[in-house]
Amino acid sequence: MESFFRQSPSSTGLILPPDPAEHGYQPDQQIDGRHMRRAGVLIPVIRSRDGGDSRIMLTLRTQHLRAHAGQVSLPGGSAEPQDTDIIGTALREAEEETCLPANAVQVMGTLPALIMPSAFHVTPVVGLVDADVQLQACPIEVAEIFYVPTTFLLNPKNYRVASMEFQNRERRFMETYFDGYRIWGATAAILHHLAKQINAP
Repeated sequence: MESFFRQSPSSTGLILPPDPAEHGYQPDQQIDGRHMRRAGVLIPVIRSRDGGDSRIMLTLRTQHLRAHAGQVSLPGGSAEPQDTDIIGTALREAEEETCLPANAVQVMGTLPALIMPSAFHVTPVVGLVDADVQLQACPIEVAEIFYVPTTFLLNPKNYRVASMEFQNRERRFMETYFDGYRIWGATAAILHHLAKQINAP
C-alpha cells in the first residue's frame, strides 16, 4: 500500500501535484448565503516499520469544542492569513493539534476538495510520515491520537452509507467503525474517496 503513495502524482492519476491555485476554489462563492471559507486537512500516512502495514493517523476531538466535539477527524482546520497555501494550512494545523513537525511530512499532493454544508471548501493533503516521529495531542483540541491500518481504511468495502435527520432534512453520509471508533462525515468521505480511487481498475 505504501508503494502507491511513493508513485509520482502524474503516474497515479489520483493525487494532484501540490497546487496553490486550489482546484476550483472561488473566494466569492457562497453556500446558503454564507461566503465559502478555505480549510485544509492532512491525511498522515505513517510509514511501515519492519515491513509491517502502514497506518493513517486520526484524532479524537475533545468534548468541549463548539464544532464536531467528540468526533474522529483528520488533523486540519481553517486557512489563516499567514499560510502560504492550503498545504501550509494542513501542515500548520497538524502541528498545532498533534505536534507533528511540518518538516517531518513528505507531501505527496492533494485530493479534490470537498464543499461542506458548513460553507467550508476542504482540501485533503496526503503526506508520508516516518514511523519514529513522536506525536503529542494538544489537550485543548485533541483528546486522543490513534492509528488505523491503511489496509482497513483504504478498502471501500469497509464503508457504508448512513443517514440521519438534521434540521428537518435527511442527511446521508459515509461511515465506518474501527476498534470502537466511529469514523463518519467529512473524514469518512475523504478516506472513502481515496480508497475508491486506489482500488479503481
